[in-house]
Amino acid sequence: MFKRSIILGAALAVLAPLSALAADLPVKYAQPNVIGTFGAGTGCVPQNCSGWYAGFGILGDGSNEDVNGGIDGGRVFSTGGALKLQGGYQLWNGQWFAAVEVGVGYEFTTNASQGAIVDRGGGSRFIGTELVKLGYNFFPSTQAAAPMPGQSPTAITVPANLLASSTPYLTMGGMQRRGVNEWVTGVGVQTVIASGWATDIKYLHAPAQQGQPATSVVMFELNKHF
Repeated sequence: MFKRSIILGAALAVLAPLSALAADLPVKYAQPNVIGTFGAGTGCVPQNCSGWYAGFGILGDGSNEDVNGGIDGGRVFSTGGALKLQGGYQLWNGQWFAAVEVGVGYEFTTNASQGAIVDRGGGSRFIGTELVKLGYNFFPSTQAAAPMPGQSPTAITVPANLLASSTPYLTMGGMQRRGVNEWVTGVGVQTVIASGWATDIKYLHAPAQQGQPATSVVMFELNKHF
């Protein structure tokens, strides 16, 4: 019994200084996911945005593959447009980007463009898409540049931050439109505009197939990331 008391006292004498030293050490908090890592963590933030997402958007319905005229030229929405919902899962570590996405929309189609009759082909007005997206950010950054007074009111408007938060990508997959299943290819760019929120702008081209003429659509989307 006496020996046990001596051992216990010695142990307390050794541990007491160590406890005091540990109390003086700074506390280290868990670091969020940083560039170069995939997976769940702090949610969708610039340079690190992986996980599920869902959102809504609009679709510009072009009459052919020529969208150089833009909105003013009447080509992006030349034969109408659609309201749509989309969702999917993505991986993005600030550089490499990959995603799978499905969407559904309802097309509001016009029958004339700048005085010319447009043959919309009839069929269903519902639009479906199943896409794979693969991209790479050529301007990654782990630090946010501060906005300059009188020039950039928010951090995202600083060119360096905008480039670091945006990822261009190639996309391909299927589109169901006017009752026909079509193969589409295209390009797009995703931009994280705030924690948990991102915009997505994409262009899809469907070559002439199954009796349908070549056509193009442009999608403007806002997504919530979980």
